Parts: sequence; C-alpha cells; structure tokens
Amino acid sequence: MTRTCKACGETFETLSALRMHDCPDEEDDAASAWEKERDEHMARIRKLEREENLAARRAASAELTDALERAGAANLGAVHEALAYYERHLAEEWESRRRGEDDHYEGFRRVFGEQAGTALEEATQANGWPFLLDVLEAYWPTATFDLETYADVPDGAYPERSDVEEYPYIGHVLTTVTGQQLVRTRLEDGVEAIPERALEFQLAFHRSPDDTGAWIESMSYGWGIGHPDHPVEASLQALVDGEYDIWFGGAVEHAVHADQRAAVTLLEEVFAAGVVSDPATALRGIGAVERSRYPESGDHWDWEAVYPDLGEAGLEWDPDVREQLRELVVEVGLEAELPQEWTLGDLVL
Repeated sequence: MTRTCKACGETFETLSALRMHDCPDEEDDAASAWEKERDEHMARIRKLEREENLAARRAASAELTDALERAGAANLGAVHEALAYYERHLAEEWESRRRGEDDHYEGFRRVFGEQAGTALEEATQANGWPFLLDVLEAYWPTATFDLETYADVPDGAYPERSDVEEYPYIGHVLTTVTGQQLVRTRLEDGVEAIPERALEFQLAFHRSPDDTGAWIESMSYGWGIGHPDHPVEASLQALVDGEYDIWFGGAVEHAVHADQRAAVTLLEEVFAAGVVSDPATALRGIGAVERSRYPESGDHWDWEAVYPDLGEAGLEWDPDVREQLRELVVEVGLEAELPQEWTLGDLVL
C-alpha cells in the first residue's frame, strides 16, 4: 500500500518513508513562518526607533536645533556651537542611562548625528585640516594606552576597552569626518600631507566601546599607511599583538586601498612575527576588497564622493600582490577552511 503526502503529493511505499521525507511544502511553510516572525520583529524595532526619535526631538534644546540650522561652511561659529550642544545633550542622556533612568541617547544620535556630521564635513571641506584639527583638539579623548604593553596580552584574550566617558560623545561624528578627510588627502595630495595628529586621533579609538560608531569609523586610520612621521605599520602590529584583531583587520582593509603593496607587506610581517591569533579575522578585509565593497565604515560616509575611482569595477589588484596574498593564505593555514576553488573573495567572516 502506497502512502501519499497530502502536502506535496509524493508517494511512498512505507509509512516511515513518508514520515522521514523532506517535504518542500513544509519547508516553505517553515520558511514563511520564520520570515513572518522576522518581519514582525523588525517592525517592532522600527516602531520603537520612531518613538525614540520623536522623544529626542522633543527633548532637544532650541540652542541645538538653531545651531544646526545655521551651521555650515559659511558659519563656522555655528558649527562649533552645534557640536558643543550635541555633545552636551549626549552626555546628559548617557548619564541618565548610567543611573538606570529613561534616556534618549540613541534617538539623539539617529536624529541629529547626520546633521551634525554634514555641518562639520562642509566646514572641513571649505577650510581644510587647520579647522578640523582645532575641533579635534577640543574633543581629544582622555583614554590612555601604551602600545608597548600589548605584547604582554595573552593569545585569545578579550581586548581591553576604555570607558565611554573617556571619549567624546560626538566621537562618531569626529571620526567620520576625519576619516573622509584622510581619504581625500591621501588620494589628492599623498600620504605626506596627512597631519600626524589626525592619525593619532583615529588610533585612540581602537579602545572605544562605541562599537557601532566611532570604533568602526576610526579604522580609516589605515589610510595613513606609509606615513613618514607616524608609525602606522608598527602601531597596527602592536594592536594585533594586543588581540585587537577586528580593528586591525578593518584598518588593513582601508590600507589596501591606500597602498596595496604596503598593506600586504604589513600582513606578511605580522604573520611572520607570530602575533596573529585569529588569521581569518585579520584577513577578513581582503575578501571585502575582492568583492568590490567600500571599506568598512558607518552609514554616514559618502564614499561615492570621497572615493569615486573605486566604482563598480572595484580595486585592480597588482598580479604580484594577488599572488602574495594567495601564498599567505596557504602559509597561515586558512586554505583548509575555504572552498576547493577558492578566491580572495572567500576571505570573509
């Protein structure tokens, strides 16, 4: 006696075969149920964000909103005012969160972060590094670190982070604009034109607890590779030795676009030094480069304007550099974790 699946119509000789078969209709139903649950979850998140954004707008002072309206390349005073009021609001909201009270910290960042960044970006493009460096000095992190001690960190240890209060609350804005200015300067005037102080500012954020903001934006530090005065390569080697593999990998991804030969030489040196505990994480940016993605950054980067040459074609690898990378993948033992016919594009987490 044959048995027929009522869902898909397939027939079976035994009841056990019927029960054990992978019914495509049931799989479709399960997938649909998962998608529905996911969509409902995302809808709840969007609703909460809308409510938080509205609360932030209501809580914002007239001084902040007025300064943001006036801020721009033609009104540098208003730019300074807007940043100061934005910093104050975020500090107050963070203190409310620290005390366990209701806060609008994320709402303020979503509602006013992009506007503040745009104002600073316009002012920086019009007035250059002197203006931006003055702003950075006013909000310089108080977090301290000693790269020389990172060699003492045990392999596999969780990398240390500094406290939120040791960084400017508007760090996401400052590191974004600084990063874009680094890219512009490198592409237009060369690495020598990048101020050493700007690289020091970005480097300080490798310990930032702001995972979704300044910590990511500061990885643009990699555009300083080969700098004549600031030891970018030595600093990055110290970071990977201190188990900051994720930040190191992001910075290397940026560095490849700045100077692919120098970036690959750095990778060879850190692996030769035996300081990389997680090769897959350290090399993850290579896969993104191969897939023609822009370097890792936040939502407010205008890559099309800052780095128009990348385009849809992506980075053109030097054949020798590509071969160096393939050999490195084999040497560090990652090839066994990749598909048989692997490419550099498979080097993604």
